[in-house]
Amino acid sequence: MSENNSTTPDEKEISHLEYSVTTTNERTGSSLGAYYNIVSIIAGTGTLQLPYALKQAGWTGAIVILIATLMAIYTGQLLIKCLYYDGVNRLPDFPAVGQAAFGKPGKYFIRVFHYSILLGCTCVYVMLIGYNIDLLLNLVEVSVGLKAWIAIGGCIVLIPYLFLKTVKEVAWLSAMGVLTTCLVIIISVIVGLIQLKSQDLHYDHDVVNWSQLPIALGSICFSFGGNVIYPHVEAGMRNPKAWNKVLTCAILTVCFMYLLISIPCYYVFGVITESPIYNNLETGGAKIAAILLITIHIIMASPLYLTSFANEMEEMLKIDRQHHSKAREFILRAILRTFILTCITLVAMFVPIVSDFMSLIGSLSYSIILFMAPVVLYIKLYGFKKLAKWEVIVCALIMIIALCACILGTKDAIIQFQKSMKNLNDKPKH
Repeated sequence: MSENNSTTPDEKEISHLEYSVTTTNERTGSSLGAYYNIVSIIAGTGTLQLPYALKQAGWTGAIVILIATLMAIYTGQLLIKCLYYDGVNRLPDFPAVGQAAFGKPGKYFIRVFHYSILLGCTCVYVMLIGYNIDLLLNLVEVSVGLKAWIAIGGCIVLIPYLFLKTVKEVAWLSAMGVLTTCLVIIISVIVGLIQLKSQDLHYDHDVVNWSQLPIALGSICFSFGGNVIYPHVEAGMRNPKAWNKVLTCAILTVCFMYLLISIPCYYVFGVITESPIYNNLETGGAKIAAILLITIHIIMASPLYLTSFANEMEEMLKIDRQHHSKAREFILRAILRTFILTCITLVAMFVPIVSDFMSLIGSLSYSIILFMAPVVLYIKLYGFKKLAKWEVIVCALIMIIALCACILGTKDAIIQFQKSMKNLNDKPKH
């Protein structure tokens, strides 16, 4: 490894390397815009799972959220450092970092888990759309069936997915994500506290639940996912030297939102806390508003994940204007995207267990992509001997925690998933 490969680029080097960003990603974005983009992508439906994660882990789960926050900040900074590892060119994205470190196997490894996140998150979203519609209509005694509503939810997502071609075109759909998430947090906390006072609720709480801690960590990993988009956000910043500050502020904001909903809601509902958290709220206008808001957010955010995946598939299959006429390109793209969403919807219809699905994705894919991969890639590209002692300690701790989430969390999530599926299949018999 050359001397340039083993040195961390300073601000001058990063400034010098700005020329390597392609013209399609001109550095015209503000730091405030980058901050908002990070918050809007990270803070989503995982928010509704966090009070339940505290039920699984006990009050210790709040400490785990803080630890995950620090880990997400540090690994996010490492990932961007890896883009500039050679001091000459800036790598374009996460898979390119994997290729720089381990060749094509590294690139494909990152892509596989990246795809599992894109498709897995979309599956969770389609489940939630159907679940929320079914929940709302059950309030007025209209029952069609959860599977039917999940299928309808997939059809709803298909409309913008077909007609909006690129990630840039669908990005504005998820722009209201932060607002809806904040409103749902406020509604859940206020209504929960009102219930606590009016009903004189007293539920038990655990300080720590060691047996459920790994699966809770998986849910928390899911809630901090989104680092695959960091290279694209940083590529558009006018001042890339501000990346570390922007990332830190964004993730601390997300952490505040998470603690704001998880601690009060677990305090109110204790061992009966459910996922999504609005299941614990009394039926009324506030609960209906929360469900509607999060459903709108999900419908608008789903095409972002799907389009990112579809664009890569379309590039591989050469579905573009260079190889096809405008009409033929649209037809081929529509067939491909309909097939992708149909497969996802079928999975969602037959495994409609939102919380367990989120825990499984978080434990398996996010623990690797969010925490483990940036550390391993950073050490490989810069060299272990160049790390300061504190970096060695921090990286070791991150790897230990991430491995626990990956191995133990995945095992527990699979076991819980199997139990939930058995209960689901047994329901019609009663």
